[in-house]
Amino acid sequence: DTFCVWSQMEQQAVTKQINQMVAFIKQEANEKAHEILIKAEEEFNIEKLRLVEQEKIKVRTEFERKHKQIEIQNRIAFSNEVNAARLKVLQARDDVLNEMKKVVMQQLQTRGGDPKNAASKELLSKLILQGLYQLMEASVVVRCRKSDSTLVGGLIKDAAAQYKQHTGKDVAVTLDSVNFLPASDDPHDPCAGGVKLYTPDGKIAVDNTLNARLQVVLAQKLPDIKIMLFGRSLQRKHIDSDI
Repeated sequence: DTFCVWSQMEQQAVTKQINQMVAFIKQEANEKAHEILIKAEEEFNIEKLRLVEQEKIKVRTEFERKHKQIEIQNRIAFSNEVNAARLKVLQARDDVLNEMKKVVMQQLQTRGGDPKNAASKELLSKLILQGLYQLMEASVVVRCRKSDSTLVGGLIKDAAAQYKQHTGKDVAVTLDSVNFLPASDDPHDPCAGGVKLYTPDGKIAVDNTLNARLQVVLAQKLPDIKIMLFGRSLQRKHIDSDI
């Protein structure tokens, strides 16, 4: 009986010890599992933050790229609009200048070859004399419009005399009665009046037509004309005093 009682006590002690060991192992396992879960959750959160931040960077980069692209497109569009507007302004100014040239040319064509007009006669005389001074040749051929041939023919002798009076040199001036300058109503190259002077071989010439004189005046006075018509340019910093 005593042995049986001791045996039962020993078995209970072993069972209790085993139960304690099992409880300890379970506790250790639970604690380890809890640690693993916490670590896994931390790693998950870290990875999640990394991925979120990575995507944020991608989104920001893409946004900046598109924003910069839009800015460039807007600048190009604005520049194109400014250039187009500037071209329209320049074209409009050219149209005004061309219209002005047409009006002046029409007035020259109306007054340039009227033999009854004293100013026209005086102008032709000065143009012939100026051409003689420019050529400084002993023999000169004068060409004019057919409608002006009688008037010019009457001015040649006096122009030669004035030339000799001022230079002391004789000059033989002849009127070209075969080749004439275009008429004022010529459809291709109308001449408003004036003369052209040539050496007899035709190698040297002086263009003293009203068309040529108009081009010279326009070239010299174009800046002033533009200021009169359109005002001074706000972008121009330097203004020539002799223009």
